[in-house]
Amino acid sequence: MRFLVLPASICLALPGLTLGADSPADRCAGLYSLSDADHAVESGVLVSTTGDTPAHCRVRGTIDGTIRFEVRMPAEGWTGRFMFHAPGGLAGVIGDTSSLLDDGFAMATTDTGHDSENDPSFYRDDHAKLNFAFRANHLSTVLSKRIIQEFYGRPVQHAYLWGCSNGGRAALVEALRYPDDYDGIIAGAPAVDYGHGLLAWALEVTRHQGRNPLTPESVVLLEANTRRACDLLDGVADGLVGDPRKCTVELLELDALECRNGPAADCLTAGQIDTARYVYTGITDESGAVVVPGVYPGGELGGDFELWVTGPVPFLEGTASDTTVEVLEAVMHRKPGFSIETFDPVRDLDELKDTMVSVDIPAPDFSRFQESGGKLIIYNGWHDQPCRARALEGFLAEAEKLNGEGLDDYLRAFLAPGMVHCIGGPGAWAADYVQAIVDWVENDTAPDRIIAEHPGNFTFMEGQVAIGGRTVSWSEAILEAGEALEDRKRFSRPLCPYPQYARYRGSGDTNDAENYACVED
Repeated sequence: MRFLVLPASICLALPGLTLGADSPADRCAGLYSLSDADHAVESGVLVSTTGDTPAHCRVRGTIDGTIRFEVRMPAEGWTGRFMFHAPGGLAGVIGDTSSLLDDGFAMATTDTGHDSENDPSFYRDDHAKLNFAFRANHLSTVLSKRIIQEFYGRPVQHAYLWGCSNGGRAALVEALRYPDDYDGIIAGAPAVDYGHGLLAWALEVTRHQGRNPLTPESVVLLEANTRRACDLLDGVADGLVGDPRKCTVELLELDALECRNGPAADCLTAGQIDTARYVYTGITDESGAVVVPGVYPGGELGGDFELWVTGPVPFLEGTASDTTVEVLEAVMHRKPGFSIETFDPVRDLDELKDTMVSVDIPAPDFSRFQESGGKLIIYNGWHDQPCRARALEGFLAEAEKLNGEGLDDYLRAFLAPGMVHCIGGPGAWAADYVQAIVDWVENDTAPDRIIAEHPGNFTFMEGQVAIGGRTVSWSEAILEAGEALEDRKRFSRPLCPYPQYARYRGSGDTNDAENYACVED
């Protein structure tokens, strides 16, 4: 990453960046004084330099008796920047508070008020549900800024937030509910229909798999079929679907994959084709209208089919869809006689929306965020299964309707071909969104295109292992991990502001982003 570094002469003049009468260790230890009736702040601990992580002050504590938080602040070289990590999934764990310390950021995160990252039982507690929905990130943000100001003797100059999946949902909630909290927000794969569409979609995945299960071998066939039908739609044969909006289910001709002489390895049964058609299409009502959108074809071998449809998943019993069904059961616990077997994703969707109104993202009226001067970057994989690109497109269409012209002055969305959920896939998806938001906020340089690289064919799960704890600076970490892959194919693509997409210019190296133009058909 490249960041603006203040001249040494300026840094020396800033309070908190020189050692005065009290040392960083003393200032860190004394932060417990910020405790009050609602905030329990522990004494800070000065952590020594380890590898690329510089010496820093680490502070932990709780808010409102249940919300755990953690703040880390470099002992020297603070640039005035603050990065908050909004945790993904079901939260329940402390996230990344260290990956940007060596770039001069202070960092913070929260567990959102409950323990255990894969346990949805907290939904049965209204207080925990509201903390997860919106309170914890905001309250942790406010306290973190107080802690940072106390430690350095000056306030945060530029505040940023990053989150993916549920963290992306939380990022959009921050922009809409608390528009003054952050100057720049990065919402990765925001679960814009988390509280209703995702839950219903996952339930129907488990039902289709129960009747006519796709297998890992089935997914190989589906991936080859998508390449046959849609690879050339962007003007270059590269194994990717550059503009998945053109890759319709009709073009896939799924019925042609049906076994004619009984089940075999090189074909699908009629039932498996029905399951595949559901994944691509989504939930439809009696008239055939799509109620909850499905997944754009492409990137089938990127890991999302394995995680959400076929399994097995090393860290879960069943698939992520099975876990999401447990969430649905937990959130509907107050409905007398509720049964997952009789839940109808069309008939009962409005009731589910009503139950999850506190968790779902408010209507995307960003006028207050615009007035505060905030900037927002959204990114999403075109082939993301839980955070389906079609759902995001609907959200963006509503945002444009509510906010009118000029939306791209402060909000830009980038959809990555060949990318699945948050991280992974066969496309060029490793991009430095942190630098892009810093340039936009601090230098007024709006991102007209963001260059992404293919770090290697990581699946979502492999990518999570590869980046380790560097969750926020994941692009740098995944590119470093990719250097060790023997079969890595190096190529880059521009990520274009939606609704544009990258189309090959017709000449030059097809692996070089410079030979692609951002266009809108």
